[in-house]
Amino acid sequence: MLPKVSWEVLGGVYADAGKRVGGQTGVWSWLVWVWGAGVVVMLVRMVCAHWSLARWVEVSERVDCEAWRQCLRECREMLGVACMPELRVKRGLSSPVVVGWLRPVVLLPEAAVLWSGQTLRMAMLHELGHIRRRDLWLRVAANAACAVHWYNPLVWWMRARLFSQCEYACDAVVVASGVDPRDYARALCEVVECAVPGRPPVTAGAVCAMADHAPLRLRVERLVGGRRLKNPWLAVVAAVLTGAAALGMSMVRPVAPERQSDGVAQPDAYSPEEIELRHTAEPFPGG
Repeated sequence: MLPKVSWEVLGGVYADAGKRVGGQTGVWSWLVWVWGAGVVVMLVRMVCAHWSLARWVEVSERVDCEAWRQCLRECREMLGVACMPELRVKRGLSSPVVVGWLRPVVLLPEAAVLWSGQTLRMAMLHELGHIRRRDLWLRVAANAACAVHWYNPLVWWMRARLFSQCEYACDAVVVASGVDPRDYARALCEVVECAVPGRPPVTAGAVCAMADHAPLRLRVERLVGGRRLKNPWLAVVAAVLTGAAALGMSMVRPVAPERQSDGVAQPDAYSPEEIELRHTAEPFPGG
C-alpha cells in the first residue's frame, strides 16, 4: 500500500501545479487575443488611410499650367529623381504633399497660386526630396511596426521622431541644391501663412507634407541658426532595434518549473502504465 499512498500525495502536488500552469496559460491566451485585436484595428486604419489618399488623388485636379510643370521638370533633373511625378491641385490642403508608393503624385493646395515663383520651386524641391529618399516606404514600414507593436509607446515615439527627421533631411536637400537657408525659411513661413484658415494640418502617416509633421519653429531655427541636421538613419536604426527588442519580449513564455525531490528532477505526470505498476508492486520485494 505504500506506493499507492505515495502516488496520492504526489498526485495532489502535481494537480496543484497543473492548475497554476493552466491559469498562466489562460492569461497568456487572453493577452494574445488582445494583441491580435489591436493589430487588426491598426491594419484596418492603415487600409482606410490608403483608401483616403487614393480618394485625394481622384478628387484633385490636374495642373495644366505649363510654367508649373516646367518648374517640376527642372527640379526633378536637378535632384536626379528617376520618375516624373504627376502634379495636381487639391482643394482643402494646408501644405504640399506627396502620395503614392509606386506612382508618386505631388499635391499642391489651392493657396499655391498666391505663392511666389521661388516659394513654389522650393516646395517642389522639398517634395521631390521625399521621393528621392523613398520616405513614403519608410513611413509605411514605420506604420507597420506600430501596428504590430501598438502597445509600446517607445515605438510610437520613434515613429514621430522618424517623421520629423525625414522633414529635416528634405530641408537639407533643398538647401544643398543651392537655395539660401534664410530664403527657404521664409518660404516655409509663406506656405503656412497662405494655408486655408481653419483647415487641420496633414497628419496622415502615409504622406510626406512640407509643413506639418515637424515643428515649424524648430525647422526655422535649424535653417537660420545653422544647426547641424542629425542623420535620419539613426532614427531608423533605433526604430528597428526597438521593434526587434519588443518582438523578442513578446516571444517569451513562462515555463513550468520541474519538481525536485532529493536533488532529482521529477516528471510532470505519470503514464497509465507507471500508475498501474505502482499500484500492483510488492511493498516488500524479496521478503
